Amino acid sequence: MNNKAPKAGVQSVENGLDLMLIVAHHRRPMKITDIAEQAGIAPSKAHRYLVSFLRTGFLAQDPETGLYGMGPVALEFSLSCLATIEPISLATRAAEQLCHALGHTVAVSVWGSFGPTVVRWEQPERPVMVNVGLGSVFPLDRSATGRVFAAFLPAEQLKAHVASSRAANGPPAEGAETAEQVRERGMARAMGDFMDGMSAFAAPVFDDRGRLVLAITVLGYKSGFDHRWSGPVAGALREAAQTLSRTLGHQHERLALA
Repeated sequence: MNNKAPKAGVQSVENGLDLMLIVAHHRRPMKITDIAEQAGIAPSKAHRYLVSFLRTGFLAQDPETGLYGMGPVALEFSLSCLATIEPISLATRAAEQLCHALGHTVAVSVWGSFGPTVVRWEQPERPVMVNVGLGSVFPLDRSATGRVFAAFLPAEQLKAHVASSRAANGPPAEGAETAEQVRERGMARAMGDFMDGMSAFAAPVFDDRGRLVLAITVLGYKSGFDHRWSGPVAGALREAAQTLSRTLGHQHERLALA
């Protein structure tokens, strides 16, 4: 039992930050009455907080409309926070949690000199026995991980790689998703097309500018793997990837699993 009393704080600071978060989450300039209503306080009280945030630059007010939005100091603060975030470290923790929760192997891959390259490899108590691990490169067309990179990397970045990888990796697997389908679902799936007897789901992670940073892949033996787009494996992976993307500043749209 934890008998420690909660630490004392400054209530007015917490109340003020609640107002600023309301403006930040709204994504568009707001009326003071709307801000006050969402905060559950009178507009006159909200005004006092907003004045302080205007003075410090955390909020800005349009001189013509009177609407409140985020200010230059808030932007600088946000960019400083993003600069301290290390995507692979965050993805490693997410991979560990997914591995423990699902009982499947989880890989974190980035774009390397030879294509999608594994930089983290988390194994459950009963690991999969495959010739893949740290430093392994997934093929673009015949793996779920590769199809994520093929779908979300800039076309120019892929162009030079594709010419040399076709012969080495072979043609796309029969029934594999197209890049458009991967983008629609926000995920890719493989069912034994890269590694016999193995299945996988892979999902992209984006940064604040919408760029693909890495891919997270859950893989396991085909016989005991839930291949459903609406199943718990796909759902847990999707949620983990979207959470990571939001942490990196990306405004991720929720896509259908159909």
